[in-house]
Amino acid sequence: MHRKLDCALLAVATGLLLACVADEPALDEEDAIAAILAQERTALDRWAQGDPLGYVDIDAEDVTYFDDIGAHTRIDGRASMRSYAASLVGKIPPHRYEVVNPKVQVYGDIGILTLRYHAYAADGQPLARWKATSVYRRTAAEWRIVHAHWSLVKGS
Repeated sequence: MHRKLDCALLAVATGLLLACVADEPALDEEDAIAAILAQERTALDRWAQGDPLGYVDIDAEDVTYFDDIGAHTRIDGRASMRSYAASLVGKIPPHRYEVVNPKVQVYGDIGILTLRYHAYAADGQPLARWKATSVYRRTAAEWRIVHAHWSLVKGS
């Protein structure tokens, strides 16, 4: 009798454990999410200090890009992205920011980051609000952006 009860309890506990583990991302996925978020925050920190070239440092050679300030047609390639980012130097006022509701979805060697970016002037007044999607590709030892699209949140 005790043996049947022990087996039943073991089966239930195993089932519960497997159900909990199935809902958690794999360690490799957690590492990917952390790496992508860290890279994005490093680039955003530089952006908020007026340095748009931080993104070029994490772009892939074949990156494509759109935004609502100057890249209304697609920018193709890292060299073109560097030229575009260099044209923005001195035009981005230093500000503080918050990343709202970031989400990274990982599919093997591809990571898709979506977020909202809320910028604030030094006096706390809201500046532009953006929504963004960045697609990252894992290379040998790092994640690189292969596509990004930034759009102003309408009505903000």
